[in-house]
Amino acid sequence: MKYSTFAGILYQIGLQFGLRTVRATRYVTPLREGGSLPAIVEADDCGLYVLKFRGAGQGPLALVAELVAGEIGRALGLRVPELVLMELASELGRNEPDYEIRVTWLLASAGLNLALDYLPGSVMFDPCRCRMPPGTVDPEVASTAVCSTPS
Repeated sequence: MKYSTFAGILYQIGLQFGLRTVRATRYVTPLREGGSLPAIVEADDCGLYVLKFRGAGQGPLALVAELVAGEIGRALGLRVPELVLMELASELGRNEPDYEIRVTWLLASAGLNLALDYLPGSVMFDPCRCRMPPGTVDPEVASTAVCSTPS
């Protein structure tokens, strides 16, 4: 498959990390948070993913940074959702009613993008309002994820 310069770079980096490539089959819903305005998308492997658009405001290098940061986290033993490369067809979001999302993000992001495995229940997660059953979250894992102390 032939990619633009950026997509080729992303593809090569993804290969180095052993990322799978999936094809987006259904645009589920936008996540109207953050500057990148990601979306939940279904792929040809029947999985749900949070798609990060290369046409978003932060630009395509933000996807490379996210890929590298995710793999560094994985190398450090943190539980990072699976990262995949995702092919996005420009027709996929044609029924999205929001003009800005449809034109600015979906059309500008046709081709190769980065996606993370969607964790059900993670949308609008507020740890202050959520009462987790005892033993659900390992306190040591949680503190490792949010605290860093110089060694």
